[in-house]
Amino acid sequence: MNCFTDKFTLPEIIRVIKKRALVSVFSGASSPQDLYYLKHCTYYYMPTGISIIFTRDVNMHMCGWWKNPDYERCFHLSLSFRDRLTWNCLPFNQKKAAEWVTMIYGDDSRLLWCEPPYSTEGKIAGIWHYRLFCDPMWKPIKPRKEVYTKEFTEIGWKSWSEVNAPKA
Repeated sequence: MNCFTDKFTLPEIIRVIKKRALVSVFSGASSPQDLYYLKHCTYYYMPTGISIIFTRDVNMHMCGWWKNPDYERCFHLSLSFRDRLTWNCLPFNQKKAAEWVTMIYGDDSRLLWCEPPYSTEGKIAGIWHYRLFCDPMWKPIKPRKEVYTKEFTEIGWKSWSEVNAPKA
């Protein structure tokens, strides 16, 4: 994890966060490359206790997770808050989070898909997710329809559950 103190200006921090995200992609495969990239893109800003992960995610459609290919790739921001001395989870600070979201995504914030914590671990840590979906050239898009529509899905495409369904 990378720690920032108040010696760094917020514009400097945002530049670092964005530049590091461009180094690779996170595929969700838990490979050594994925884990290294995730660690490389994880930050803690000591003055406010905010924990930040900012990555480029790929393969959300190809792996069978989401049916709509518009959701294949995104810039993914995860935010939570921790006490800098004890590392205990702090309540989610919506105002501070909104400031960081705006600093990182700027005008593209209007295109974000925002999600509250879902997993047990995520709920305990209070981790919120902000995804900006992109086209193959990493230009921001507003996906057509919802994640489970098959209207734009390739012929023969199967979801993860269809591929891994028990054979009868």
